[in-house]
Amino acid sequence: MPNNKAVQAEIDERRAQLIKLRRTRTPYDDPKILALGYSSADSARKDFYRAVTARRDATAAEVAGYREEQNVIFEDIIDTYLPIALGSSGDSPDPKAADLVLKTLERQAKVNGWEAALKTELSGPGGGAVPIRAETINELRDLIRTAGDPDEDDEALADDGEEPDDDSTD
Repeated sequence: MPNNKAVQAEIDERRAQLIKLRRTRTPYDDPKILALGYSSADSARKDFYRAVTARRDATAAEVAGYREEQNVIFEDIIDTYLPIALGSSGDSPDPKAADLVLKTLERQAKVNGWEAALKTELSGPGGGAVPIRAETINELRDLIRTAGDPDEDDEALADDGEEPDDDSTD
């Protein structure tokens, strides 16, 4: 049976005071915490967990609502400017509209967490760690071979004894 508004207000106030005391590292069995109306340190711990969980859930709901509102705005902008950017109506593509659509898509990815950095791991033969240190170009090339395809034109030039290219455009 849900609590009435007065009881819930008391619980919320007690939890707020409990969180304030815990932020100052006050132990659960401290008389200040027990004076809030908890029968034991364990009941204070359980109530603290409930309070933190409720705040986390409320924050998650607010974030989800914000993301939903922003996604509607993003989709409206994209729906409006993407045809202009692509020149779908027979006109030539508009670079400013394309830039706006690109920035909108980047912002949407950021708001939704789609651009989160990926953690990658480079492992050596047998799945072990690859030691990285400053070495000669040939040793570096061997290291690259353990991770994937080497650049074929580097290998051909290295056999001549010449310095391999760096694939730059200069």
